[in-house]
Amino acid sequence: MSEKDVAKEGVRRVDRNRSGRNKSRRSQKKRGIRKWLSSPWFWFALAAIIALAAAAGFLVMKSRDGSASASENSTPVAESGTDTQTSTGEVPLASATEQIVASMSLEEKIGQMMLVGFEGLQPDAAITSAIQDKHIGGVILFGRNIESHEQVAATNAALQTLAAQAKQPAKLMIAIDQEGGSTRRFTDIGPYYSEPMIGEMGGEAAAAAAQQQASSAARDLKKLGFNTNLAPVIDVSDGWGSIMDGRSFGSDSELVTELGGMAVRGYNNATTISCPKHFPGHGSADGDSEEALPTVDLSLEGIEASELPPFKKVIEEGAPMIMVAHVNVPALDATGTPASMSKTIVSDLLRKNLAFPGVIITDDLEMGAITGSMSVGDAAVNAVAAGNDMIIVGHTAANQLEAHDSMLAAVKAGKLKEEDINKSVTRIIDMKKKYRLEKQA
Repeated sequence: MSEKDVAKEGVRRVDRNRSGRNKSRRSQKKRGIRKWLSSPWFWFALAAIIALAAAAGFLVMKSRDGSASASENSTPVAESGTDTQTSTGEVPLASATEQIVASMSLEEKIGQMMLVGFEGLQPDAAITSAIQDKHIGGVILFGRNIESHEQVAATNAALQTLAAQAKQPAKLMIAIDQEGGSTRRFTDIGPYYSEPMIGEMGGEAAAAAAQQQASSAARDLKKLGFNTNLAPVIDVSDGWGSIMDGRSFGSDSELVTELGGMAVRGYNNATTISCPKHFPGHGSADGDSEEALPTVDLSLEGIEASELPPFKKVIEEGAPMIMVAHVNVPALDATGTPASMSKTIVSDLLRKNLAFPGVIITDDLEMGAITGSMSVGDAAVNAVAAGNDMIIVGHTAANQLEAHDSMLAAVKAGKLKEEDINKSVTRIIDMKKKYRLEKQA
C-alpha cells in the first residue's frame, strides 16, 4: 500500500472508531432513559411536582379573587379605630379568650358576670343549680358559710367540682371580704389594715407592712381555696364617725395611696385577685349604703385631690378588678344616680379617663342603697348598661335568678348589647387565666 492509501485507511479506522463510540453513548443514553422511565420513583416525583404546581396556581387565583372581593366590598375604617377590618381587607385573628367567648351561649356569658352567695356550710341546691344551670362564674363566702378552716377548704373544693362538672370555661372565682380592720371573716388571717397597726408606722415601714400582710393573707386564703379577696379598702376616711373609719388605711390621702398600691402589689405577687374599693370613694359619705343611698358631698376639686389618687395608684400597680360603690356623688353625676349605675362615673371616668383596663364590679345589689328604689333585676341591667363587667348578688337565690334572667331578657330586647357582654366576659376570662384559674381538666 502506498503511503496515501495507508493514510486513508487510518482515517477510515478513526472514523469507524468514533462512530462506534458515539453509537455506544447513544445506546447508553437510551438505556438510562428507559431505566428512569421504568422507575416508580420517577413517576412519583413527577406527580408531586405537578400537584405542587397546581396547588400554587390555585392559591394565586384564590388570592386574586379575595383581593378583588375585598376591594369591591370594603368600607372606610372609622376614625375611632373600632372597625375590625384593616384597610387591606384583613380581619385580625381572635385571641384565645375571644374564641372561648365566641363558643359560649348568651346564658353562659351572663353567668360569668355574676358573683353570688349562698346559705349554709356546704353547697346547697340553690348554689348547685346556679353554677350548673345558670353557669354562675363566681361565688362569695360570708361568715354564715364559715365554721373552720377544714370545712371551708372542703366547701370551696366542692364548689370548684360543680363548675368542672358544668364544663365552665374557667374555674370559679371564690371570693371573700378579708379586708383587715373591722371587716374580716377570719380572725387568724391577716392583714390588719386599720390605722393604728399600719397608718401610725409611717414611711417605708408602713409600705412594707402593707405589702407583706397582703401577700401573707393571700397565701393563707389560697390554702383554703380562695382565689379572690375583695380588698384593699382604699377609701380615704373622713375621720372618727366615718363609715370607713376602722376599715380603711386612714384619713391621709397620700398614705392611703401608698399603702393601697403596696397591698395590690402584695396580692399580685401571690397571684391572688384583689379588688380595691369603693370607687370613686366612700370615706366621706354621709351614711351607710347597706341601709340607704348616701351622698358624697365633696367638690370636684376635692374628689380629684383626695378620693381619686388611691385608685390611680392601684391601676398603675396592675389591680385586676375595682369595685364601684352605691353612693350619690353630685360633683361627678348631678342626676342623683348611684355611682354603680352611672355611665358617667363607671364608663367615662373609670374606664376611659383613668384608663382602667380590668374588671369593674358593683358592690352588692341587695344593699338598701339599691333596693330602696329599684328591683335587683332592674339594678343588674342598669349596672351593666353603665359599664360594669360583673355584679354581686350576695344573699337571696330568688334575686340572683331575677338578675340573671333580667340581663338575659335585656340583651334579647336590645337594651343591652351582646357586643358589650362579650367584652366584659373577655375581660373576666382573661383575668381568670392571668391569675391561674384555668379550666379544670
